[in-house]
Amino acid sequence: MVVSDALDVAPSLQRRMLRAAAWLVGSNVASQGLRLLSSLVLTRLLLPESFGLMAAVQTLYFALVMFSDLGVWQSVVTHPQGEQPKFLGTAFSVQFARGLLLAAIVALIALGLKLCALYAPFRADTVYADARLPAMVLVFALSALLQGAESMHIATAQRALQTRLITRLELLTQLTGMVVTIACALWTHSVWSLLLGTVSATLARTVLSHTLFDGPAYKPCWDHASLRDIVGFGKWIFLSSLIGFAAANGEKLILGGTLAAADFGVFSIASLLVAAIVGLVGNLNAHLVFPSLSEAQRSGDAAAHQVYTRVQQIADAILGGIAGLSLVLGAWVVRILYDPRYEQAGWMLQLLALGLVAMRYQVLEQMMFARNQPGWVSLSNSLRALSLVLLVPLGYALGGVQGAVLAVVASQFAGWPVALVFKTRQGLMSWQSEAVWPLALLAGIALGGLMHLLLSLLLH
Repeated sequence: MVVSDALDVAPSLQRRMLRAAAWLVGSNVASQGLRLLSSLVLTRLLLPESFGLMAAVQTLYFALVMFSDLGVWQSVVTHPQGEQPKFLGTAFSVQFARGLLLAAIVALIALGLKLCALYAPFRADTVYADARLPAMVLVFALSALLQGAESMHIATAQRALQTRLITRLELLTQLTGMVVTIACALWTHSVWSLLLGTVSATLARTVLSHTLFDGPAYKPCWDHASLRDIVGFGKWIFLSSLIGFAAANGEKLILGGTLAAADFGVFSIASLLVAAIVGLVGNLNAHLVFPSLSEAQRSGDAAAHQVYTRVQQIADAILGGIAGLSLVLGAWVVRILYDPRYEQAGWMLQLLALGLVAMRYQVLEQMMFARNQPGWVSLSNSLRALSLVLLVPLGYALGGVQGAVLAVVASQFAGWPVALVFKTRQGLMSWQSEAVWPLALLAGIALGGLMHLLLSLLLH
């Protein structure tokens, strides 16, 4: 495919990407607004330890989800036959079987935690020693079953860049979870309200996936050719997801058994604030960048290169600017929004915000998947995971909580050498583009400095 052909493809794709981006950004602003409102209410109803306990439960469950990931929806998005009934029916069957297996594993994990509490106790002040943890983990077996029953309409909507329907699904799901969580928290003031809200949101998502989208239902089936392609692609997704979880969330597993429950709860609040940006980037990558790059790649390398370069520049400008602002204003954000019990989340937010710069190469990872080279993603995630395992305990030993958080941030940059090698080999390297993020970071710091002076004058 020559460059002129790529330019013929790009305008149509670009228009659809812009429409999709508008829906995604708008929905994520609304989503983060709901999440912030929920956080502000719940931190006044529950103790910091509750957020640490819920973070531990969610992290353990998310680990199992990632460890069993076969890349079903990615297969639907990228496969030439991804819209065919046999392929979609097989994809649903694989997904449901995975949900059943995952539910059984969750139940075994809950039993194992109960036995550990009886015969090999964890450190007394950590969330892993909490007697409620095994039962809370067990409830997530229901979430596994519900997720396994989600309709393939979500995947086909992602393939077609139908972000309006997807964003409606996400917002309705989140709103359901938020209403149930706050109602239960007002009634019980218990950490169980967080768990019930999460399960309610999962149930709402599954029901809406079958009712919100147009089109026929896809009957479960086992088409051998489709199964072979899904499993063949999924083995790389499985490896990448396994390592990717450790790279992106391994610090919570480590810190959950290292920090006191209250400190871990405060860290979870700081992580929640950063997650506002992380969630937006993740949604854009999943629902916009990856499908767009996959479609462009089906037209040839030149079209994919063109789309990738533009998207990477935009991501660099946004992430660099937000990281700079947060680095300066993180403490102010926490001071204004939360009560003094969460004050320590301020400096944590400032440090964690630097990790947003490391996220810029998640765009490149979507390109690796689009070009059917997921092994590069696995290598990059392996380096980040290894860095977490080595640096976080070392950082805690040398610098306490601050050293551990700084180590979390440093480990996020461990995969950059892999990204640079891939870009060079694939002809994607442009040093002019690489200059975007540091300039945006400096601009964010400068703007943050001005806002810091203004806030100091107004609030002191």
